[in-house]
Amino acid sequence: MTMVSQPDVTVNIIAANTIVANVAQKVLFVGQKVAAGTSTAGELNEALQNDSSWDTLYGANSQLAGMIRAARKLNKVSQFDAISLDDASGTPASGSFAITGTATEAGTLKFVVGSKLEYMFSIAVASGASAASLGALLETAILANLECPVTAADTTGTVALTADNDGTIGNFIPLQLIGAVAGISVATTAMSSGATDPTLTSVLGVIGDERYQTIVWPYASDIATVKTFLDARFNVTNAVQDGIAVVPIVDTYANLVSTSAALNSQSLVILGDETQTGTNHKGASKVELPYIKAAQFGATRSLRLTTDANIAQLVLSANGALDSFGGIALASKPYFNTLLPNLPLTDTGKGFDRTEIEGLLTSGVTIFGNNRANNGSIMGEVVTTYKNDSAGNPDTSFKFLNYIDTSSAAREYFWNNLKKRFAQSRLTEGDLIRGRDIANAASIEAFLTELYADLSELTILQAGETALQFFNDNISVTLDLSLGKATVTMIVPIVTQLRTINVSMQLAFTTEG
Repeated sequence: MTMVSQPDVTVNIIAANTIVANVAQKVLFVGQKVAAGTSTAGELNEALQNDSSWDTLYGANSQLAGMIRAARKLNKVSQFDAISLDDASGTPASGSFAITGTATEAGTLKFVVGSKLEYMFSIAVASGASAASLGALLETAILANLECPVTAADTTGTVALTADNDGTIGNFIPLQLIGAVAGISVATTAMSSGATDPTLTSVLGVIGDERYQTIVWPYASDIATVKTFLDARFNVTNAVQDGIAVVPIVDTYANLVSTSAALNSQSLVILGDETQTGTNHKGASKVELPYIKAAQFGATRSLRLTTDANIAQLVLSANGALDSFGGIALASKPYFNTLLPNLPLTDTGKGFDRTEIEGLLTSGVTIFGNNRANNGSIMGEVVTTYKNDSAGNPDTSFKFLNYIDTSSAAREYFWNNLKKRFAQSRLTEGDLIRGRDIANAASIEAFLTELYADLSELTILQAGETALQFFNDNISVTLDLSLGKATVTMIVPIVTQLRTINVSMQLAFTTEG
């Protein structure tokens, strides 16, 4: 068929000139599997779903499955990836509850193995019950919980506990006895003697150029590997790859300060807890597995920074309704007083005192504690281990994790949108030509000013005429047409945290002149 179509009309559809948002949050978990797990050790398992598949991949009682399970209870929207590790033919940690005597009254004994919320085994004690019968009941209860990270074996009232994963991680499984029954005594022996962790030196190589804003790293025995990996990614050419590692450590105050003092990295968050050596309480003062605390923090951080995630149950938003939803704006919102609903309370009289907490924060250790009402676990100030610049001068630029979150979010926003806006632009020192994709120093500066304004609306950078004028006064764009290169220097005043309020209150005895 012959068709005449005149005049010749062409209408092209051009993509809208929209702003590019920051990429979605991704969390990487590194930890050990058990032999029953089907995953291949050392491989990267991406985009784990909310379907308990981690129990099959790593074994329900494994360190790694426990971490992901705890994280998913808090965060069902962020991408979770994992690298599983085989045990290194090491030694599993062991401990025990040694029950002796015969009950002369009825009552209840509660045995905590690793977690006061997840693995607390209540044993009903009848008057006349023997130690052997109680040991058998405790063994049965522990073995019936397929997620508990230890195996139990009773011998006439002495219940031996053996970590299901080899290595040092088992040494930090807290044990606690709660309650007393007349005629019955219980001796608690702390978990210990776990040795030989997996080799971690090259484990992160499998992720290639993928970026993880959070890596949950439960190995205090090898902080150097993850530190070296992330420090190298903090400032890289033509990419945004920075992230932080969360490392849990349970130790004495002196040892925690000493450990953190040897570190100086904006990429490390050390979660510290005090080790208890009391008769009925061995291990962390907040009775939870250290790697579970790290997993919960990683999940919470990721959720806070996820666009439109519902975080009303975690953060205080009465004075800012928009803060009940996650996103880039939460980068500048303080971490302290963020609720940790799945962590137990610290028992009265245990944990660090105020003076010790201040010393730990100064050295670069983050602490979780109870709220003022003593009915919930919350975050304290979250700090990195960064203390000084490369010349050794004191420097607070990256001391607080909020400073890292804020500056990283701003950098990524600038980077993404510069990439899009000038994806195929000409460069000139002359005027711009209407209808042509061409840039000069003035247009580049103007575009960066627009982006600054966006970030100030998101409470990442300071807002207002004074702040914008400061930005404009301190931005410089230099062009080199022979290289097709624009060099930009700028100073961006960030929004920080309200951490201290000092008030002087003078008394008066009269309101008369």
